[in-house]
Amino acid sequence: MSFCCSISGEAPTEPVISSKTGRVYEKRLLIKHLEENGREPQTDHGLSEEEIISVYADPPAVKPRPPTLTSIPALLSTFQNEWDSLVLETFTLKQQYQQVRQELSQALYQNDAACRVIARLMKERDEARETLATLQAQVGTVTKQAIDEEPKNEAQAMDVDKEDQSPEEVYCEKAAETAQVLSKARMKREIPEGLVIADAWKTAKQSEYVESLHTTTKPGILSLDVDRAGDLALTGGADNHAEVYSRSRDQTLATLKGHTKKVTAAVWVNGGGLEQSIVTGSADKSVRIWSPKAGNGGESVRSMGWTKSSIIKHHSAEIAGIAVHPSNEYFASASVDGNWAIHSMEGTTVISGSIDSPIAKIAFHPDGMFLGIGTADGYAKIVDVKQKQVLATLDLSSSVEGATEINGLHFSENGYYFVTTSPCEAAVWDLRKQKKAQSWSVSDLAGNDEARFTTACFDMSGKYLALVADNVFVFKVKGWSQLVALPTGESSVHAVAWCGRVSSSIVAAAMDNSLQYYAPE
Repeated sequence: MSFCCSISGEAPTEPVISSKTGRVYEKRLLIKHLEENGREPQTDHGLSEEEIISVYADPPAVKPRPPTLTSIPALLSTFQNEWDSLVLETFTLKQQYQQVRQELSQALYQNDAACRVIARLMKERDEARETLATLQAQVGTVTKQAIDEEPKNEAQAMDVDKEDQSPEEVYCEKAAETAQVLSKARMKREIPEGLVIADAWKTAKQSEYVESLHTTTKPGILSLDVDRAGDLALTGGADNHAEVYSRSRDQTLATLKGHTKKVTAAVWVNGGGLEQSIVTGSADKSVRIWSPKAGNGGESVRSMGWTKSSIIKHHSAEIAGIAVHPSNEYFASASVDGNWAIHSMEGTTVISGSIDSPIAKIAFHPDGMFLGIGTADGYAKIVDVKQKQVLATLDLSSSVEGATEINGLHFSENGYYFVTTSPCEAAVWDLRKQKKAQSWSVSDLAGNDEARFTTACFDMSGKYLALVADNVFVFKVKGWSQLVALPTGESSVHAVAWCGRVSSSIVAAAMDNSLQYYAPE
């Protein structure tokens, strides 16, 4: 029987076998290779001399006498040694060659991936620059027209212009005009006279408790909005109705019936009040606009109410949220399937768009140029309404199963802070830097891993923030120091709002159909 060395390909004079692979080698060649590399040739297996099995011939071969260079056998032996060294070196070079090829292939792949990322970033940068230039051009056009053009019949001139424009163009023009006015006013904004000071909120406690607003067959208040005066609370309930409650009269002024499923969103138009409209959204996929009755200006509660003026059936899924544009001439609606739309107060849909995530919450930026959207998979997205593009995506996702949905989203009146809540975390984001300015975990704030964040809201002055997680926690925006924790009882709270321009009180809507008012002592 004959063997061939796996390195030299020749019959070995002293054959050995690897105990790991069973391959045959010339012992001296294998020992040299192991001293240099520590691994078996052509494999990644480590191999030591103890793991080499020698093969003994029977009868054993007689060891030749040491050769000298004075004879042909000596020369042949020398040539054999040189050949062995050459074979071993060639084998090592082949291995190194294969390793270099792999490293080069990996480097080329990484270079290609980096080039693709750079190209995508440059494209996004160019698109953002184009969007900014378009916005600046629009603002400059509106400013120039407002200064240079003073038509004798301004109302008639505006009507003529709008007749030549599409509803979308009219909206974009109105949004730019509103943003310009509000941005200038915000730079000069002062603290409201009579604003409740932070030390006063440290002594706050429950001042009023209103029970059983909606029907008890389907308990739960899912939406809450309070008028600027802090008197009228508009609620949307799981009983398919919306109600208007007067704090000063301590009674329900009107029940808005018409939706066939739970009311998921209910908001005031133009700051709210008896003579202002209401917009509601429901799980029945419809949005309804309600106009005030003529009797709302009187003293008789029986003559008060709101009548349905328009039904919008643009969406094909449950309504997730409604937000009124700062101009009070338009509002936005969003559904859980990721679609959003802008509507006029007459019920006409002027713009529609979508994102690639299910929507849970929606809110307008105080200037009205952008939409803030909270998704069910844990992201907050800033959307340019005109371009229908996502300008920024902020990650609030959680590793806790079922705790990723954004259940609260609200912009501060200062224009650069906004707050988001998911069941396990609340965060305040700085739009100027697109990163968190402050964050809280539910265990740190509530001291209870079972508690969950449900909503959040800035006050009208932008000086205070309310977070809900079992209790209502009140924070001072400057420094984010906690002022007070207000107990909400056994029933969970899914909506909270500040009352009045001076932040005189807070109202929380609970799932047991109650309203709980809190105020400083």
